[in-house]
Amino acid sequence: MKNFLERRNKIRRIVKSQKLDALLVTNPLNVRYLTGFSGTASSLLVKPDGDILLSDPRFTIQIEEECPDLDAVIRPRSESTSKTLAKLLGSPSGAKGQKHSPTAGKLGIEADSVTIGQQERLFQHIPHWQSVPTKNVVEELRQIKDKDEIAKIRRAVGIAGQAFQYVRENLQPSLSEIDICIMLEHKMRLLGAEEKSFPSIIAAGPRAALPHANPTPQILKNQSHLLFDWGAVIEGYMSDLTRVLILSPNKKLQKVYETVLQAQAAAIAAIKPGMICEEIDAIARNIIADAGFGKHFGHGLGHGIGLRVHEEPRFAPSDKTELKAGMILTVEPGIYLKGWGGVRIEDDVLVTKTGCEVLSRDVPKAFDDMCSML
Repeated sequence: MKNFLERRNKIRRIVKSQKLDALLVTNPLNVRYLTGFSGTASSLLVKPDGDILLSDPRFTIQIEEECPDLDAVIRPRSESTSKTLAKLLGSPSGAKGQKHSPTAGKLGIEADSVTIGQQERLFQHIPHWQSVPTKNVVEELRQIKDKDEIAKIRRAVGIAGQAFQYVRENLQPSLSEIDICIMLEHKMRLLGAEEKSFPSIIAAGPRAALPHANPTPQILKNQSHLLFDWGAVIEGYMSDLTRVLILSPNKKLQKVYETVLQAQAAAIAAIKPGMICEEIDAIARNIIADAGFGKHFGHGLGHGIGLRVHEEPRFAPSDKTELKAGMILTVEPGIYLKGWGGVRIEDDVLVTKTGCEVLSRDVPKAFDDMCSML
């Protein structure tokens, strides 16, 4: 509970610095980050004198369980969210029909979360309030993970790693990509994951050239390698890993694999506070380019993870974010060759005060360790 109050107090200071009189948080992940409420159909009104969580009768008990110390307003089913918010916000003193209402002011709106229609409906009821679009007010705080968040992501990484090891031990040539996907995701649930971070990517042989391949009935027999991209969720926090099992070693596969691994290792070694995201991306990208595969690495090196599997900041050519202790990002270089296949290696990395920690370091990735003869 203390963490959530501290986060809301930080937001309150930001709201004050931006000369806003209140902030309406409507992004469900931002609401969860600030309150602990994991349900949907909710919004949080942050004001100088306190916070109010607004929801509907479906979540009354859940709010009592998850947010016992937070003021909550449960709107009647017959009343729209806009009307309930209007009552909470009020209108200027002395306005027609209002005997005791606060002075209106500037209301911050999450620009990436509220539709034009939702905003129009709200301000029909509070015409004396000024709408002020805001960008990434909460998201910027979410970039720096506290100890509790780091612990949850660490657990999510651990479960993902255990599930992967289980699948390795149970591979058979007759299994299809779909079979393996089901086995992997089922094992993560059995180990305690709430759900998968995203639809797992399982791609064998030439299909590994598709960075976001969907699992198919294709079986493992006669395939050279098998790409896994998967993750587990613990209390809303996600992991995101990629490994490639070597089913039939050959020189070309080893060259591509070792190039990707070298690029990843160099990038991770450079991660520390003060480095710029695009600088880390360039380290890996240059190694892959020097090996002759530059045009076959078509995505960013990595991204932040947390309550979403893709968060800011990003290891990408255009991202000038300075790394800070507490950020957690993926590092996932790849090489994709049409008609042959692809290799991507991905780890989740915590930026520390003096450098970084690879949270997924216990999941093997050396070429010899990944050879899994069927």
